[in-house]
Amino acid sequence: MTPNVNDWFRSLGVLGTAFAAVVVFTLGTAAAIVPTGVSPPRAGGATPDASAPAAGPTAAARPTAVGGTLLVTGDREGSFVLDRETTQDRYGLVGPEGRILFDGPEALARIQYDGLEFFLEPDDCTVEPGARHDPTGVAGAHVRCDDIEDVRDGGTISVEGTVGVAADLFGLRGDLPETGGSLELGDETLTFEGARFTVAPFAGAFIGQLVDERIDPPAAIAFGYDPQTHAITVTEVQFAGDTVTPRGCTVGEERIGLLNPHTRVVELSIRCDALDVPALGTVGLDGTIVADLAEPPR
Repeated sequence: MTPNVNDWFRSLGVLGTAFAAVVVFTLGTAAAIVPTGVSPPRAGGATPDASAPAAGPTAAARPTAVGGTLLVTGDREGSFVLDRETTQDRYGLVGPEGRILFDGPEALARIQYDGLEFFLEPDDCTVEPGARHDPTGVAGAHVRCDDIEDVRDGGTISVEGTVGVAADLFGLRGDLPETGGSLELGDETLTFEGARFTVAPFAGAFIGQLVDERIDPPAAIAFGYDPQTHAITVTEVQFAGDTVTPRGCTVGEERIGLLNPHTRVVELSIRCDALDVPALGTVGLDGTIVADLAEPPR
């Protein structure tokens, strides 16, 4: 059954916030247990050295990989190694001893460390954004929590150090262009602001849509993705209340850079030679769109 434009637009909002939260992808309620699905350490990446002292705000201002080591003092002294991301419930970093979860760009919501549990108020910790490393999409985050108390009275600790996180957690886009663009549908120009697709792990998956709400009724282009060929496809075109299933469309992809370690920014060249649109006749679809393509860690 073909989704209407309102359903598509609501889906776009969900996709955008899911990674923004990505990423910043955009953060839900913290879970009561450690998430079971987290991404493995990045291939070829260096494992943080648990014996290394935690870095100060300027000592590691531009990490080049996700994760790092926090120094823990107090009742449970040690090195808190964090080596991978999670986006379940909230954006966070995970390691063998536990995890930290962010509450927006400059606060922490929760820390789990060595069996201790800390639900944090906004003023319990500080998060100081560092510089963005453009080739990896990673930014530094200097974390400091003073004398936080375990919820079960198991101990009081302080935490400090610099870790690498997804740069768009802090809204850092660097020189990457904003997403969106225009497509020509016959003599009509469709203009789109914002384009963020979450790439699905299974073939034929619906990954998102572009909606031009300046037109009444709104026009929309829906997209799918094939993980076997890594190809993006145009699955539907809606104009003047009519929905068309295109044939023979091509979508070229040119990589521009990394927004964060799991989101690439691309220019999509979209072309359909013959679409039978009732309001326009047989017309072509042609143009380019800048889009964020997110493949979230699990």
